[in-house]
Parts: sequence; C-alpha cells; structure tokens
Amino acid sequence: MDQQTSPVELPWRSWRTYRDLEPTWFYTSAGLFGLMAFCLLAGAVDDRLFNGVSVWSKPFKFAMSLAVYFATLLVFSRYLPIGYLGTKWGRILVMSLVWVAGAEMAYITVQSALGEASHFNSTSAFHGLMYSLMGFGAAWLVTALVWFGWVLGRNNMNRNPIALAIIIGLGLTFILGGGFGGYLGGQTSHWVGGVETDANGIWFFNWVTDGGDLRVAHFFGMHAMQAIPLFAVLLPARISYNVRYVLVGVFSTAYAAFCGFTFYQALQGQPFIS
Repeated sequence: MDQQTSPVELPWRSWRTYRDLEPTWFYTSAGLFGLMAFCLLAGAVDDRLFNGVSVWSKPFKFAMSLAVYFATLLVFSRYLPIGYLGTKWGRILVMSLVWVAGAEMAYITVQSALGEASHFNSTSAFHGLMYSLMGFGAAWLVTALVWFGWVLGRNNMNRNPIALAIIIGLGLTFILGGGFGGYLGGQTSHWVGGVETDANGIWFFNWVTDGGDLRVAHFFGMHAMQAIPLFAVLLPARISYNVRYVLVGVFSTAYAAFCGFTFYQALQGQPFIS
C-alpha cells in the first residue's frame, strides 16, 4: 500500500517525526509561532492602537492562523504518497506556500509596526498594489489545498474515513474560506453597519458586537480544514467505517450551513454574538 499511514486515527507522534516529514513546513510553522510571541510581547509594551485595538493584534492573529495552517498540512502530509513532497511538483507546492505566507506576514508586520493598515489600504499606488498582491497570495493559499487534497485522494485507496474528512475539509476551506475571503477583500472594510471600530469586540477575535462582521464567516470557512478532520478523529473507534462516512458527511454539511449562516448574518448587519 503506497501510503505513509493507514490506521483509522491520525498518528500523533513525536515532533521529530513531523519535522522529518517536511522540514520546511515544520520550521515555517515554528517561526510563525515565534512571531506570535514577539507580537504578544510588543503589544504589551507598545500602547499604540489601530481601529481600537493594539497595532500588534493583526500580525499576532495572522501569524497564529498561518502557523496552524502549516502545522495542519504537516500532519496531513502523512497521507500523501511516500516521498511526494520531495518530488519536483511537491517542492513547488511546499515552497510556493512558504514564500507566499512569508511575504504576506512580512508586509502585515511592517505595516502594523508603522501603525498603518495592510488591508483595505488604497492611500497610495504602492499600498493599493500590495493589497492586490496580498489578495492573489491569499487565493493561492486556499487554491493549493485543492492540489493537496487531489494528491491525497489519489493515494487514499483504502477508503480511510480520516482521509475522506481531510479531503472534504480542504475542499470546504477552498470554497468557503476562499469564497468569503474573496468577497471580504472586495469590500472597503470588514464592518457591515455599527461603529467602525474593533474596540469592545468579542475577546481575542475582536469581532464587532453592534453590527455585522465579515471576518466571522471567513474565519470559520478557513478552519474547515481542521474542524472536519478533528470531528472524524473524535468519533468512537467502535463505529463502523460506513457509519463514519455518513457522520462525516452530515457534519460537513452542517458545518457548511453554519458558515453560510454567519455570512448571511454579517450581510444583514447582525453581530455573530451580541
């Protein structure tokens, strides 16, 4: 069987196992976690605000999101054909994602350090160009998941429910996370009604509580790639494969509907949680 793993559950092994699977993704994820720590410390000593929250809030959250993104792909790579990420096309996939994520994080961090917007910034031709390039980069980060899922699916010859959940999760992140993100990127801000500030928003996320916030649907859409496989992993081992397939399908449908509801809710100017 040409697979790196065939058990029903995801193999949770030592960090060295995942480092050896794909060192570039491993160290990229580790570096992003380090950037998170830096932003947290910077926010503790720098009292400047942007949109009512710390100027370091955005790079902190983006670093966290991308760190989890690469860590997730690293775990999923156990389901790829042995050695695939070392092939020519595999290296293109690996390095293109790292370069895109690295460039976006660098720009977001620099802009935050300057106390300026990275998103929705058209104050100059340069900032407008950079925002457009960020949009193309974000599109690749979700489109590449289809490539990853296709290769994983070709290798999933034993109908593993976990692999199925991974493929569905990657597909929904492309459709929902990418779709909501594309709509969000075409607007002038993430607010729909209410006061245009993130101050007094929901803890940690800063989602507004007096109007709609398009970031909510984008967030849940982007994290379908973690939510659906996690659901499959948590299913009791005694359940048969056929029942697992059904439950994964039902949960995926419900999750997609929930994401769609949060998008509709934001468009109506309603807060996710008031």
